[in-house]
Amino acid sequence: MPVTVAPVEVKQTAQPAELSPQWSFGGDYAQIGVLPLSTEEVFGSASSNPNALMSYAAAILTAEGAETLTSEPPEIVDPADYFEPQDGSATADWIVWRAATVNIDSELSSVIDNWQLWAYGRTTGSGAVLIGTAEELNGTTETPAGPLEVVPTTDGTDVYWASAVYADDRWERQVLCYALDGRKPPSVVAAGDLPAAVAGGVLFAVPDTEGALTTLAHWNRLSETAETILSITSTDSSWQITGVWAAGNHRALAVSSTTAGAGTYIGLWDEEQPGPATWLHAPSTVIIGSAGATRFAWGSGSDGQEADMYAVAWDGTDLVGLGEAIGYSRPTLSPDGATVLVPASDGMTAASWTVASF
Repeated sequence: MPVTVAPVEVKQTAQPAELSPQWSFGGDYAQIGVLPLSTEEVFGSASSNPNALMSYAAAILTAEGAETLTSEPPEIVDPADYFEPQDGSATADWIVWRAATVNIDSELSSVIDNWQLWAYGRTTGSGAVLIGTAEELNGTTETPAGPLEVVPTTDGTDVYWASAVYADDRWERQVLCYALDGRKPPSVVAAGDLPAAVAGGVLFAVPDTEGALTTLAHWNRLSETAETILSITSTDSSWQITGVWAAGNHRALAVSSTTAGAGTYIGLWDEEQPGPATWLHAPSTVIIGSAGATRFAWGSGSDGQEADMYAVAWDGTDLVGLGEAIGYSRPTLSPDGATVLVPASDGMTAASWTVASF
């Protein structure tokens, strides 16, 4: 797909957002925000003893307090039995998230990912359900971590996830499809990474023969076949797909280079279009994105060089800055895109969050 429009330079173009703050929390490690569900509710985790590292349960956070979705860990817990609630995504009806054991050894945290997948029906009242684990999948607690951040997503019927899978005496990154009720083993979509659920299937990045994620594909659940949407090529082979997101018929793609200072290009388009109609250029080599029905938001995660956060309408208009959060630059949107969760962090003390409306 050729690029026929000049990319927008984000840092030079974005205007400060005009937000309406609703309420704030955090700053004391007692509550960790992940994503807003509305102006009143945030999905995240909570601890009654924030001085203990392994004490958090998945929770719905409100201005009045926290309602836990999973059991609170006991005061004394074996690290092998504690799974920390981490990142997730949501629709109007579901929340899906990953949890993982906490690797005290910082060197292990980047190479081992002993994960769990959870789902909570917001409208069913059935409670949180464990739908799959790395140990069930691979028979080991030492599943290798992937190079990029992956968040489980759902189309309301299935949950899509990517993990290293052990088969034929080797590890391979695969996109997996889990039933929301967790009652059957996952099916393999294809070798690939970065799944983003869409109606009736999933978008995902496909590796080339060298392992670089250079193709975006769409898998259809009914036909169980995948088709190529677009491919990325570069003369020095340094560019690859580093993020894929979707909300309704909207799509977002991040393309980054291993070359220092090259930054990341973000492409935005709608399902009926052949490829990105808008390209944005951000200086960060890492993009942590969030897709809502009306806009796309992103930050640079823990990138030490860039801490700014942004949001943009899907047609490329209304590009706004959301401030900066050093070491925790990751704004998230509610499913309808009308509410944003904006973190604040100086990189030294506990992060805090503000729930705000556009």
